[in-house]
Amino acid sequence: MIPLTVKSRKKPTNLKNVYAGIIQVEKLASLGKLSATVAHELNNPLAGILNYSRLIIKKLKKIQNENEYEDIIKYLTLIAEESERCGGIVKDLLLFSHRGDEQYLYANLAEIITKSEMLINHHLEINNIRLIKEIPAEPVIVNGNPQKIQQVILSLLINAIEAMNGGGDIRVKVEIIDDLIYIRVMDQGCGIAEKDLPHIFEPFYSTKEAVRGTGLGLSVVYGIIHGHAGNVEVEKTSPNGTTILITLPRVK
Repeated sequence: MIPLTVKSRKKPTNLKNVYAGIIQVEKLASLGKLSATVAHELNNPLAGILNYSRLIIKKLKKIQNENEYEDIIKYLTLIAEESERCGGIVKDLLLFSHRGDEQYLYANLAEIITKSEMLINHHLEINNIRLIKEIPAEPVIVNGNPQKIQQVILSLLINAIEAMNGGGDIRVKVEIIDDLIYIRVMDQGCGIAEKDLPHIFEPFYSTKEAVRGTGLGLSVVYGIIHGHAGNVEVEKTSPNGTTILITLPRVK
């Protein structure tokens, strides 16, 4: 028989492991949705690398004077730049998919949002959606796990895209008021039904078709934000769109 004190110590650890697993499941679900986007984003620079390589081969075959070397250097520079783009996309994707630890860092919120935008850029394009960012010029610094905050932004953006069938705008607005950072993700989608509102942050509750979601997305968002001493709520919703409001402590 296991003493009660041992059991009570094990329970928080087990719950923590379960929650970490839930976060990873939702992260993998997001990666599945992003796979086509990432493939498209990599395809463009890879096509450029291939074309520039072929141009260099042609130049080398018929090189006649020193002026040709300038073109070759230009093409090699473009190849290096496109290769760097591919490496950056893969690096960001690997960082996002990594389970990570609970180490908190000082991170620039604008950079987190920009990386999230890059991962869903093609997703926005094929759905005829424009992402508008309203971020203060001065750095907005948060103290937290950058991967998890990026997971929150990605999850909210994917939800917004899936709620908008006819295209439109998604706005991400960041404000600093006193000691708080306000992040609003505003879409022009179909809104959230009144019967669903009390439940949307509950695990395994989903308003989507079963094939499209795990039902974990917003519950994971809720857990991550509260783990960062913040709050997340539906600020407003209607048939014309929804605004999700996140508040986080400001780092001065």
